[in-house]
Amino acid sequence: MLIALLLLAGICRPCLADEADDQYAIAAGHYARGRWQLAAEEFEVYLSKHSTHARVNQARFLLGESLLQLGRAEQAVGHFQAYLAAQPQGEFSRQARFRIAEAAFLAGNHAQAAPLLEQFAKQYPEDRLLAYALAYLGEACLARGDAASAARHFRDCLQRFPQGRLQDDCRLGLARALEKLDQHEEAERLYMAVAGKAPQRLSDEAQFRLGALYYNRGRNEDALEAFAPFEGKLSDSPWRPHALLGKGWALWKLGRLEEAKRCFESIAADAIVGLQARYWLGLTDKALGNYKAAAEVLVKTAQAAPEDDLAPQIWLHAGEALLKAGDPLGAADAFDKLIARGQAGNQWLDAALRGKIQAALQQSDHQSIDRLAQQFETACPTSRLRADVDRLRAASLVQRKQFAEAAALLEPLIKAQQSDAQHEIQDRCLLAAAYEGLKRYEDGQAVLRPAVDNINNLTGRQKTEVLLRQASLLAAMGRYPEAVPLLEACVSGELGVQTALKVRGDLAVCYARTGQLDKARRTYAQLLENTPQHPLLPVVTEQLAEAAYAVGEANWAAELFQRLGNMGRSQDEQLKGLSGMAWSLLKSGKLAEAAEKFDQLLRRNPPVAMAAEAALARGQCLEKLDRFEQSLAMYQLVVQQYPQAAQHAEALLAAARLCEKLRRFADAAGYYQRLVDDHPRSDLRETALYGWAWALLDSGRAGEGSAIFERLIGEYPQSRLAADAGYRLAQQAFSARDYPKTKKFLHAALAAQADPEVRKHAQFLLGQTAVAEEDWLEVRRLFEDFARQYSDSGLRLAAEFWVAESFFRRHELDAAEARLAQLAKQCQGRNEPWMAMIPLRQAQILGHRKKWDEAYKLASTIKAQYPDFEQQYEVDYLIGLCLHDRAELDEARKAFERVIRSPAGAKTETAAMAHWMIGETYFHQKNYEAAKRTFLAVEILYDYPKWQAAALLEAAKCCQLLGQHKEAVDLYIRITTHYRDSPYAEAAAKALQKQAGQGKPAAGGK
Repeated sequence: MLIALLLLAGICRPCLADEADDQYAIAAGHYARGRWQLAAEEFEVYLSKHSTHARVNQARFLLGESLLQLGRAEQAVGHFQAYLAAQPQGEFSRQARFRIAEAAFLAGNHAQAAPLLEQFAKQYPEDRLLAYALAYLGEACLARGDAASAARHFRDCLQRFPQGRLQDDCRLGLARALEKLDQHEEAERLYMAVAGKAPQRLSDEAQFRLGALYYNRGRNEDALEAFAPFEGKLSDSPWRPHALLGKGWALWKLGRLEEAKRCFESIAADAIVGLQARYWLGLTDKALGNYKAAAEVLVKTAQAAPEDDLAPQIWLHAGEALLKAGDPLGAADAFDKLIARGQAGNQWLDAALRGKIQAALQQSDHQSIDRLAQQFETACPTSRLRADVDRLRAASLVQRKQFAEAAALLEPLIKAQQSDAQHEIQDRCLLAAAYEGLKRYEDGQAVLRPAVDNINNLTGRQKTEVLLRQASLLAAMGRYPEAVPLLEACVSGELGVQTALKVRGDLAVCYARTGQLDKARRTYAQLLENTPQHPLLPVVTEQLAEAAYAVGEANWAAELFQRLGNMGRSQDEQLKGLSGMAWSLLKSGKLAEAAEKFDQLLRRNPPVAMAAEAALARGQCLEKLDRFEQSLAMYQLVVQQYPQAAQHAEALLAAARLCEKLRRFADAAGYYQRLVDDHPRSDLRETALYGWAWALLDSGRAGEGSAIFERLIGEYPQSRLAADAGYRLAQQAFSARDYPKTKKFLHAALAAQADPEVRKHAQFLLGQTAVAEEDWLEVRRLFEDFARQYSDSGLRLAAEFWVAESFFRRHELDAAEARLAQLAKQCQGRNEPWMAMIPLRQAQILGHRKKWDEAYKLASTIKAQYPDFEQQYEVDYLIGLCLHDRAELDEARKAFERVIRSPAGAKTETAAMAHWMIGETYFHQKNYEAAKRTFLAVEILYDYPKWQAAALLEAAKCCQLLGQHKEAVDLYIRITTHYRDSPYAEAAAKALQKQAGQGKPAAGGK
């Protein structure tokens, strides 16, 4: 479209009225109006009929442009090439070269596009199209996997064209490149910057890629947060299905499988990601143990997309799910679908053969196992699943009582330590079974010994398998008493009560510790039924309660601790039961009940450590329940009665923060101070200093608060809180107009580990300080740096304004005008009050150049667009000047009166000037009396010597015109005595001399 505008003048100029000219004019007219299809058709007619006409080459180029607009890039390239062949240095050669490269890029031919784009960039380093060339180069490099070059091109484009239309495309491209280069933090910032510009054409893609970055980095909670907008404000985005797929993956990683399942279900019908969603839906059901449902969805998915790249994996998981569902025939069929693809390119062949062997083993089809194992050996000789197949075949051999052959397969696995943690127990148990079959009992015990020694770290099933196998060996050796306490099967045997209690107790605890809570509950229930009064039962109960608490079963833990408290015969057991119940209730979110139990515990005078911990926890519960006074009483209990407890510093901090919440800032300051004084080595000390300073400030003790901020900076100069403290002190100093101190604190804040937001605002305040000092060169330097460094910040436009203002204040009006014009474009559609300064300064520059009509036209629009502009009085003053120049004196006076009546403008220098100009309007209307009175009021009402002196001088002239010669002389004398340093003192002195020389009062006009 830009090229269309550039060519418009040439297209539409008059030409001779012959057929060729008319045909060209018709085509060019369609082109100029954006009718691309008609333009292309008419240019083609023109070229076919008038191939020797003077404008043929121009027509070729414009035909190419039309075709490109229609998306027919390949056809367009031929016309651009024809144009260049005829006129390699022609008027549109630059655009043609770019379009050829662009067309190759848009067609996805990055290998062809990249050298053409690089040549264009080299040949036309200053061209405006270079922004597109660099952006396309970045994308082309990304497409071919050269992330480093892509990042270089994107950065180059952003640096050269910081305000270009493709800046966000480049930011997004740069983020993608940096992500591939493992520069994740910068990539994350860029994604967030582009995503934060909604509504914007790339924000949804950036939001999706931010979530994907988090997911790929294992930050699944952050990924969920990033994907969340796609179920709200971005629900219409084409990236929504991808985002929901990513959300499902993140939920899967977090173990939130039910939520993941719902997520996958919601996009299962999507045309783009539906296949993956259904695949993951099957995996989720499989992980949840819903094997039948998993198999059903996986089989249907694979059948619907037999040629998809995912099909092999889908069939594999379908087969595994069918195995788990107890359908070995269905599983074998699924694995056959995978095996049918053959060996070439089938990376899942080994897994499929293993699955078929598993299916055969479930059916005890040993003949098929031997055949499939041989097929595996031939087709997959180097597979990592070789050990799996060997152990499956060994299991088959054990079932067939071919123990020697089974041992021969298993011994190398264990000897070579090929068994992983998942299979080691299985291998050792199988080999022990083989040795048992061979009557090699000692060898069987030896191979099991590592598993027995590590029994407490095994899962319940592994323990059962090991213990059963050991018991079987011991039974085979006749050592039955040793086998009994090791296995669940032994519990029903002839055991003493205490031994049975110990076995069942340990077994219940181990079940709980490994997450087999149902077994633990059943085993514990048997203990309660069989030995309800046994003295060891409280010990078992305590251990089981602690195990339940550790694995997150807070409700059951609370029940067990309550039972411990009730059954406990000692004070210690009862206190442990009460404490454990309170903590369990707290963990399960039952705050009120937990607070009550902690209270009961405290009333029983527990040991100091337990009491301090309970009081602090009770305080935290009560605070969450908004029972602030009771909560504070608990914190105070710890503070006052347990000064040596580990919780003392934490209680002081909690009390201080709660006092702040209750707006008791003086009390908060006291707690913070005590934490600082009493715990000099506490990790909480820095936080306490920071809170102490704020509490003092909030309680009206600003000086003391500032001193504590300074102390924080002195003791922790590099910390994040010190940086924030420095910034707060700088704000105070700035408000007090102590600019040297402001700069001192800001430099300290910037030297520390400031949060990005603090750093940004500190740098901006540094620029504002330069503004206050009217150091305009420093203002320019600081805000130019700020605008570059924080190009995506909401403060960037304000920074750009101050750069323009620095030019204005230094009377570099051309530069100021250019900056303001650029800034006005960037602010289109926005109306923050400060932005009114842009048209105000533009209008003032017009006024300076005596372009009063233009200045008036612009200034008159400001109030309607910016109704809350505090400096509207400056606008009214300028409007008054414009009207004064047009001799519309009554209207001018109204504008000046608005200035002096403005709440913001009254008593400012602008008001003094406006008041002076009101006098001028009366003077020009020859109402000298009103003029005199107005000028005299200026000297009385304002404290600006320049304008006071100027007003007295004008008042004296009015007096002369009114014949009030003595009053005029008095006014001249007042100027020379009271305003001798003003630029009007000399004129007053000359007027006095003239009066004296004439020997009579002077008369005449201005």
